[in-house]
Amino acid sequence: MKGDVMRQKAVTLIVRMWQGPDGSVKASVKPADGGETQRFSNLAALLRYLEQTQKELDEKPGEAEGLR
Repeated sequence: MKGDVMRQKAVTLIVRMWQGPDGSVKASVKPADGGETQRFSNLAALLRYLEQTQKELDEKPGEAEGLR
């Protein structure tokens, strides 16, 4: 392997977005490898979740490299 660098596993999330009856955009996120679905009533909440998840992954070196 070039430079003896191991590839880290990416975290894959399934993101679904839809328009609610009131016209607002709603979303849900589920890890592709299974797990609990998180639901968000707006895109700002989804963004906060993704930023927090990225921060947690950055604090755990060697486990995952970012979101995909």
